[in-house]
Amino acid sequence: MKLAVVVHHKLDRAAEVARTLVNRARDAGLEVVADERAAAYLGIEEMDLDVDPVDVVAAVGGDGTVLRAVQHALAIDAPLFGVNLGRIGFLADVEPEHIDSIVAQLAAGNWIEVERMAIEASIAGVGSLVGVNDVVVEKVMSQRLVSIDVAIDGEPFLTYHADGLVFSTPTGSTAYNLSAGGPLVHPRVESIIVTPVAHHSLFRSAMVFPADTELRCTVTREWPVGVNVDGNELGSASEGEEIVIRRAPQNVRFIDHSRRSYPRLVTEKLRLQ
Repeated sequence: MKLAVVVHHKLDRAAEVARTLVNRARDAGLEVVADERAAAYLGIEEMDLDVDPVDVVAAVGGDGTVLRAVQHALAIDAPLFGVNLGRIGFLADVEPEHIDSIVAQLAAGNWIEVERMAIEASIAGVGSLVGVNDVVVEKVMSQRLVSIDVAIDGEPFLTYHADGLVFSTPTGSTAYNLSAGGPLVHPRVESIIVTPVAHHSLFRSAMVFPADTELRCTVTREWPVGVNVDGNELGSASEGEEIVIRRAPQNVRFIDHSRRSYPRLVTEKLRLQ
């Protein structure tokens, strides 16, 4: 069993917790590796996590660290889990005090996986990116609204005049989508949620589309837009250029350690009780 560790490099406690995870994993007979930076201070083998195969990827940090680990896990088709050191931690399923428990599951090879749909954005001549949370198409000039024509499966739909649009998976519905006023969607309801940000039009509602919907966004004014996927910059699009958003062909494999129901997860993480 080979475990790859991805660590939040700017959080001192992440290094401390990562060392605990490494020590517990080694004691259980697991081989532990990391990228160049983390391997140096954890005293473990260095590997290219986008190429070299491992059995499981672990993220130590908050949801941002998990999103970084998702890219590695997708590249090598490995399951992942996150050790939560963040403020909320919707994606980080394991609390630090439960490291022994998750290591025992890994050593025994009896973990439970859940698959989450991923989303992909592409721009002609630029490339494409895949993420598990969202695609954000937004203004790059602070004082200028953008105008974006959206077509649904090839059929013209609406022109949005807004600061931007969030195209979210159900997993990402708790992120930017939620703060922009979009709905929470259960992860088993595979779909793409479209939520305008600071909209300047009569139609202001978020909409939920089937997961296999293809959405094409065309910039219709001279003000360019930036496109990022899970916070990673894809590029920009100018007037007349198109961004294509669709379900990614590959799902993300998460290890479900806590076995919390979605209602319980929401109430605990958003502190609704």
